[in-house]
Amino acid sequence: MSEKLLKIDKIIFISALLMMGFGIVFVYSSSFALAQVRHGGSYFYLLNHIIRVLIALCCLVFFINVDYHVLGKYSSILYIFAVCLLVYTLTIPDEEAVNGAKRWINLGLFRIQVSEFARIILILSLAYQLEKQADHLHMVGVFILHVFRIGLICFLIILEPDFSTALVIGMISFCLLFIAGAKMSHLTSFLVSLIPFIVLTILNSTYRFNRLIAHFNFQDHTQGTGYQTFQALVGLGNGGFFGTGLGLGEQKYFYLPEPHTDFVFSILGEEIGFSGLLIVFAVFLILVYRGMRISFKAPDKMGHFLAFGLTLMMSCYFLLHSFVNTGIVPITGVPLPFLSYGGMSLIFTMSSIGIILNISSQTKIAHVPLKKRRKT
Repeated sequence: MSEKLLKIDKIIFISALLMMGFGIVFVYSSSFALAQVRHGGSYFYLLNHIIRVLIALCCLVFFINVDYHVLGKYSSILYIFAVCLLVYTLTIPDEEAVNGAKRWINLGLFRIQVSEFARIILILSLAYQLEKQADHLHMVGVFILHVFRIGLICFLIILEPDFSTALVIGMISFCLLFIAGAKMSHLTSFLVSLIPFIVLTILNSTYRFNRLIAHFNFQDHTQGTGYQTFQALVGLGNGGFFGTGLGLGEQKYFYLPEPHTDFVFSILGEEIGFSGLLIVFAVFLILVYRGMRISFKAPDKMGHFLAFGLTLMMSCYFLLHSFVNTGIVPITGVPLPFLSYGGMSLIFTMSSIGIILNISSQTKIAHVPLKKRRKT
């Protein structure tokens, strides 16, 4: 067995594998009806998901064994590559867009969602740069440079269009700037200046504006823009405390669109109930807690920022998906980490876990507290 595998945080490793195992079961349970109608076989999505699980496992092992410092050295090149890919997606012919969105590059056997790649690269790039420039982050010029790097990625993702992903990436990036020591006056000033841009982005998009209106009064739009929220809540209500049983839920029978991706949380709540969701949340909370623990015990500032950003990213996606399905926030297409069907989400999530575990494998090497290392 690899020496790296012996040193990793085994609790995170087991938790991630357990969540991925849950995902295989839940993907089949939520997708077999849709697969039968769309593809003539109930195992279509399951088999595709298993292939992606195997790829994700390979990525997990790969990133556990690749020193995150090596990734950091190439982060600038990877950042430029991510920007080029995002620009390329915008040039894709309209007929190849999916539901009007140009978010994917078709590689033949599967499609890659570029924003999934870009968000990891942005966090990696920021972690590497912030380690070198943390002592100068209070300077306006250095702060603006980081804001530009964040803003470029977010702006290109908004153009796809994918406003929710851009918003999440922006929030996580600014959290990294905050913990790295950016001045509150700089952060506050820039965030306030973003408010008009965010408002205009929503108002200039009919479907975003309609979703926002329907969110605050979805009871009056249950057959229109509030239909998805209403049906998601119906599914959760049907499940009660113990659920209807795996495979026995009704909402996946075409009451909810894309039950295996955007609304898998509602399907889970219907079939495994509130008690089952508590178990899923508990496993995920263990994973997040250990990830943050690794962040604050990392051997250097790059490891600290990188583990923090990647763990926070998974947390935000998990919470946002849950909030959408419970009607707390407006409808947006965000997958549930580990549990939704969608190869790129799973592959890049397990890649993130691999990087976090690589950081954990080096934690025992350093015995100097993080606060003292910052003076060196």
